[in-house]
Amino acid sequence: MSEYPLISVIIPVYNASKYLHRCIDSILVQDYPQIELVLIDDGSSDESPIICDKYASEYVNVIVEHISNVGASLARKKGINLAKGVYLTFIDSDDYVAVNYVSAMYKAIRYYDTQVAGCGVQIVAVDDKIQRESQPQTYLLEGEMLMSRFFNYEFWGMCGGLYEADIFQQLIFPKATLSEDYFIKTQLFLYDCRMAYVDAPLYIYEKHIGSLSKTPLSVRAFEEFENVSSVYDLIKVEAPIYTSLAFKNVVETSVKLLLMGTAKERMQYKTLYHPISALLKNTTGEICNNPYLLKKIKIVALILRFFPAMSGVFNWILR
Repeated sequence: MSEYPLISVIIPVYNASKYLHRCIDSILVQDYPQIELVLIDDGSSDESPIICDKYASEYVNVIVEHISNVGASLARKKGINLAKGVYLTFIDSDDYVAVNYVSAMYKAIRYYDTQVAGCGVQIVAVDDKIQRESQPQTYLLEGEMLMSRFFNYEFWGMCGGLYEADIFQQLIFPKATLSEDYFIKTQLFLYDCRMAYVDAPLYIYEKHIGSLSKTPLSVRAFEEFENVSSVYDLIKVEAPIYTSLAFKNVVETSVKLLLMGTAKERMQYKTLYHPISALLKNTTGEICNNPYLLKKIKIVALILRFFPAMSGVFNWILR
């Protein structure tokens, strides 16, 4: 392999003109010498398409594809198909990265000979000072150490990671898009339960109006239950040692959905709640004996399976 193989940075873009320059510029100044930038304009209605085209006209390593609005997940898949890099990384168009984001993860992935590398994420408000780390520490996460952190909601996102491009040919992409990354990352770690980790916040997520807000009660909200359930089913077969951890996430997602919205709003989605209620009713023993579920979550789950009208009380208790 070349000392500096091509690395493709894939950015799905949708109405991100306010932040897009910052995001793209943070890639173009990377200290890694061989970068391809793949911009997927997902049917934007603002100035984003013009911005993308301008960068493509000025930089030979910038590729733009304009598509009709299909959502970030399918836009990212389009980027994977277009990318020519040996490794891939993903960035959301309203985020940005440190100058050594690519190089630090590349060094780590090569040093530990893994298929996946990851780095820390810093969440900042507008005008906050950014934490810089020019010589970050790296270490290998594997086996139970990796999976226990993963099932406790670390490393779920595809952003903030570097991946061998070939591994995406082996993966199943779910139809449900909420928590899709959790399902994809589970497959990655089942193929190779190791991750080279750069212990520095090289990926920068800025909180602002319009940033990934809380998902409202809707048909789409139930996609999270579909994906966490799919992970649970997969783990039971492929890695049963982690079954209790995967089940914990199913129960926590179930409780979250049962507490969403008002009673009147939940009645509109009564059919979609049936699989959740059935799961809770059929797994009483597993819920009670799960060592990873908090006691208050167990109590709420067991009561809500029969008395969903009590959700208002539990919303107050769990705050």
